[in-house]
Amino acid sequence: MNYSPVAFFAFKRPYHTSRSLNSLSLNNEAKNTDLYVFIDGPRKSSEVHLIDNVEKIIQSFSTKFKSIRIKRSDKNLSIATSVYKGVNEVLNFSETVILLEDDVTVSEYFLSYMNTALDKYHDKKEIWHINSFIYPIKIKGNFDCFFIKPALAYGFGTWKDRWNNFISHPYSRDPNYLKEIFTTKMRKELDLNVKRGIFWNQIEYNLRGNTTWAIFWYCHIFLNNGLCLTPKISLSKNIGYDGSGDRTGYNGEMLSTILNQNKIKNFPNIIKENTYCRDLLKKYIHNKNTIFIVIYRTIKVILNNFKKIFLR
Repeated sequence: MNYSPVAFFAFKRPYHTSRSLNSLSLNNEAKNTDLYVFIDGPRKSSEVHLIDNVEKIIQSFSTKFKSIRIKRSDKNLSIATSVYKGVNEVLNFSETVILLEDDVTVSEYFLSYMNTALDKYHDKKEIWHINSFIYPIKIKGNFDCFFIKPALAYGFGTWKDRWNNFISHPYSRDPNYLKEIFTTKMRKELDLNVKRGIFWNQIEYNLRGNTTWAIFWYCHIFLNNGLCLTPKISLSKNIGYDGSGDRTGYNGEMLSTILNQNKIKNFPNIIKENTYCRDLLKKYIHNKNTIFIVIYRTIKVILNNFKKIFLR
């Protein structure tokens, strides 16, 4: 097995960083894994001590991995810029990369799954992305993982040639370009034909001047008819849904995601979209995004942001 380097992105959450790295260090493959850490810089002086503590916590894991290299930015780059620069840097010397952010914890079989998949599908150019996350849907069948189109960003792996294809395209991260070339039919397909989807609205979000990065990666994969390997039971969990993130409110269901406690052994040899799993995901997203739920969730996020402002 080849051991892919991990690009780890952190900012100002010491406890989340500790939980994330602790979960990663419990993987048997951690001792053979090089960890490249990119710490974003402060937006204001009051964040410096938090970032200092994040760096100390990362250094405390030095014996858990093959090596740890830390690159700390003097200024705030944003998660998008930090990810683009960091992944590019790792892929300057590696054919593969595993990306993880500081608010994601993983199963003890995360690295085994990632490294095996990156090896197995290296030459299968129609596969662009290795998902570790899947929403809590009940999937029946005698298989461990499958292919779908959506690229989910809570811990993933990819290859140098696929990422370079994305990063070198002059318009791949321009929401105005995507708005122009995506037809109504394409937008619906990107959203799995869910009436209130969760993907295209992220492009609209960027058009309004906000920044999210992963949707551009998914759109580029979509435009290239790419597929994403996905586990039947999630190997990662976003613990940022405790309300500590800038763009996520509290979500108890996401926080209670049950991680896969079994090693994934059966990888599909037939490379095509699993329509059964796609339709289950479509149903789940539809049920979680009725108009009443969307309004309720929006109000919660607004209230949470007000609390952050007035409790400073």
